[in-house]
Amino acid sequence: MKYHKARFTLSVCALATFVFVTGCGGGGGASSAFMPTPGGNSSHVDPPTPPGATPTLRPTGSPTSTPHATPTPVSTPTPVSTPTPTPTPAADVAAHVRNYIFWNQNGINSGIPSGWVAAWSTFVETSTSAFANQFHASGGAYAVAYINANYYFVESGYSAPGNYPESAFGHGSNGTRSQRPQGGGTEYYLLPDSATSQSGFQGVANGIAASGGYNYIYIDGVSDSLSESLYRVSPTPTEISTDAQYVDGMKQLLALSPLPTLANGYNNGNPVTEEQNYVGSANVAGVFGETCFTQPTAAVMDSPYHHPWSDMANALLATTERGSYAICGGRGTLSDNRALRTYYLGSWWLTYDANYSVSLEMFSSSSAGVDVFPEQLIVPTNPLQNAGGSIASLQSSTGAYVRQFGACYYDKVPWGACAAIVNPSFNTVSMPSVAANYHHSLALDNSNLYGGGQASLSSSVPGSLGPGTAVLLFQ
Repeated sequence: MKYHKARFTLSVCALATFVFVTGCGGGGGASSAFMPTPGGNSSHVDPPTPPGATPTLRPTGSPTSTPHATPTPVSTPTPVSTPTPTPTPAADVAAHVRNYIFWNQNGINSGIPSGWVAAWSTFVETSTSAFANQFHASGGAYAVAYINANYYFVESGYSAPGNYPESAFGHGSNGTRSQRPQGGGTEYYLLPDSATSQSGFQGVANGIAASGGYNYIYIDGVSDSLSESLYRVSPTPTEISTDAQYVDGMKQLLALSPLPTLANGYNNGNPVTEEQNYVGSANVAGVFGETCFTQPTAAVMDSPYHHPWSDMANALLATTERGSYAICGGRGTLSDNRALRTYYLGSWWLTYDANYSVSLEMFSSSSAGVDVFPEQLIVPTNPLQNAGGSIASLQSSTGAYVRQFGACYYDKVPWGACAAIVNPSFNTVSMPSVAANYHHSLALDNSNLYGGGQASLSSSVPGSLGPGTAVLLFQ
């Protein structure tokens, strides 16, 4: 699925293949044990500088889906009442995993205090230098600006920034600009291999860097191939005709940015191909996925014929292995997204790298739309298994995928050893034998962290996993 931005807002462009419907029900309220206090104790561990980063800067088409029967998920565990212990918080463990949110970006989350955002997020995408500096002044780590490198957006009363002469745009054989409708406006196709398009991009990027406050620039519209970039675009541009022209031109363009870039990304074609094309290229610090492991109403799953879940997992693994950020954005728009959040979290933990994995949870909730959730305060450490170059290495004999961690913390409080067990298939599978080592499972409520959401532990451990479901187990 592609979610392109216009004026810094996310909008649905099209449903991609492999969108499978799954139910997301069950679960009770959370207990008060180990509840974090939003805005309270927090510590940030600055990630290592990825390739292309500037160390001195601290402050910046798709076929129609085939419907499938709705699988029955494992119910969200109901927490049991337990006495509240008083363990000593771990001083050397971060209060949350590395995460990414939108703040004061064309009005998104504009009412959230900068101090709260700085305490509970690592990367913040925001619309102005003033907001970026405000985030840093509150102790925030990384501020991200936005540019769309492949599509120039125009609507009534607004045009995207940049000085792009006519030669920067693609044109059909009749001379008409190549374009597509987007939201309430139009996106005009920018030729990535055009010198004037590259110059226009560089001018916008230079202006962002000169304004101050930003660490990175999020580059929208970075596809794995020419054909993917031309999805819904008409007429077909005559100036560009091969994948090599497109990919090489895009890499040349990204290299012109004065700030390291985060390329969007994984969902613009095959995520493995996207990683192979751009990770390790000059000035590419990471890759972004807007629909990572979950779609708005569905779990992303593997079938015997298609394997989008495995492709995404392998792309994330390859990205972090090469020392670049892998930003994984889960989505959910159901009235109760707890099962989708659990599936996203379990899948992400299978690929988790403490230095380079970045979580983005874009799930609707019962409270204000702030994309920070209590499960992001669970920090797994001391992994007992690593997938290496292939997620298949974590598949158990039952068909479920398993990864164990020797020590896990919730808001810096020890929660003991933990494990992620995920079933991305269309069949119910038995729990692997390692599940017998654990006696609790993660239980979530339906609120985000800003709205008082909390994670807790249930004494319920399932004996099997339904299609498109996951469980997080704790000792």
